[in-house]
Amino acid sequence: MKASVETNTPWEPNMDETTLELGTDRTSMLDTQIDALAANAVALLQRLVKTNSVNPLFPGIRRNDVVGGETACGQLLSNYLGAFGFVSETVAPDPQRANTVLRKAGAGGGRSLFINGHVDTVAPFRPSEWIEGNPWSGAIRDGNLYGLGATDMKSGLVAAALAAAAIEAAGLRLKGELQIHAVVGEETMSHELGTTAVLEAGFGGDAAIVVEPTSQPRPLSVTSVSAGNFNLQIDVKGYGTHSGNRGPSIRAGGEGNAAGVNAVEKAILVLQALQLLEQEWGINKSHPAFPAGIFSMAPGVFHGDAGVPSVGYLAEAATIGYLVWYPPNEKPEDIQAEIERHVHHAAQLDSWLRHNPPVLRWESHWPVFDTPVDHPLVHSLVTDRADVLGALPEGVPQVHSFNAVCDAAFIAKKAIPVATMGPGDLRHAHAVNEFVRLSEIRDCARILARTMVRWCGVA
Repeated sequence: MKASVETNTPWEPNMDETTLELGTDRTSMLDTQIDALAANAVALLQRLVKTNSVNPLFPGIRRNDVVGGETACGQLLSNYLGAFGFVSETVAPDPQRANTVLRKAGAGGGRSLFINGHVDTVAPFRPSEWIEGNPWSGAIRDGNLYGLGATDMKSGLVAAALAAAAIEAAGLRLKGELQIHAVVGEETMSHELGTTAVLEAGFGGDAAIVVEPTSQPRPLSVTSVSAGNFNLQIDVKGYGTHSGNRGPSIRAGGEGNAAGVNAVEKAILVLQALQLLEQEWGINKSHPAFPAGIFSMAPGVFHGDAGVPSVGYLAEAATIGYLVWYPPNEKPEDIQAEIERHVHHAAQLDSWLRHNPPVLRWESHWPVFDTPVDHPLVHSLVTDRADVLGALPEGVPQVHSFNAVCDAAFIAKKAIPVATMGPGDLRHAHAVNEFVRLSEIRDCARILARTMVRWCGVA
């Protein structure tokens, strides 16, 4: 489950020329405009949530049932910000799945900034159990807005749009260019179709904020580092035969492997070996931004196949699927090598696996992002969060880790400083009756508006 956790890394103010004092007059103007525009922004979020934008590459989804939803969400954002002078452009490696880039040119002499958020969602779990029996209801109850994507992460894009609109409505002209990227494909790590495609098309800026939900451990936490992860599949071969051969295959005096080998049982040996390695990781893999035990190997899929449609056979093959989380201070290739060595050594202890070694398939890799906590962008977000929500008590960490993966990693790979901060608690994301607190959208917009002005400068 995605979540934000505290970092023990101290944050020290970096009061240099990168910090613009906003003044109470400007912040008051911004807050007044955010209040005035909030109702329309909520209506925009409802329209976005009511738009089915399930990622067409999500397992079990038929493309024709959902394709076009991501593009429609981008158009809704374009219509909203077009009224405030933003120019809309699209980048679409897949013509039916357009990324929308919203741009407001600066007056010159300032730094540019872009906000990134994805419009695709996962598929809904147990649709009939959602409020109104509809995962896309957009229903508002007790100050919460419900629906798939409300937290992850359409509300973040709406908060950014509201902040940008408030700056324009307040009559402030930024020196640096401001962009908002509404991208596709994040949920399936299709960054080549989404975030990376937008950056390689020439859009971007001097820094970026990804408005993923970060309201854990406290509302609108500022996060500057994430773990990396691998999707690992381990295939184990068996020797499928009639289940009646199980006795001689495992009993003393029997034929052993020649009588049959159950791939499921051999896969369990691999799983147990990696559980032991995972216990070691709980001791020897650490990072000051993360709690103990967060770096792990989580088996999510275990499948055995007899090769024929019958239970009367020993399994011919088995597969274990893992999500491997590793710390940002270790090289991904070292993590791969360590796991491969451990599986190899475990296989040497078994008479079948020794000659029929498991095959490891590294199917995807989501890299880390790690922005220094004293970077001016992080400093600005911390300062502006304190201005909106109040300063945190002395001794409480000001910056947190994002215990998840997101497109900030692919922004960082382009050498662009990036942080994450947005409305919503990811413990509610992807879940039945996903929701976001409407008050957090307004508070997030207040923080983002301040940081936009502070970072880009005012003409």
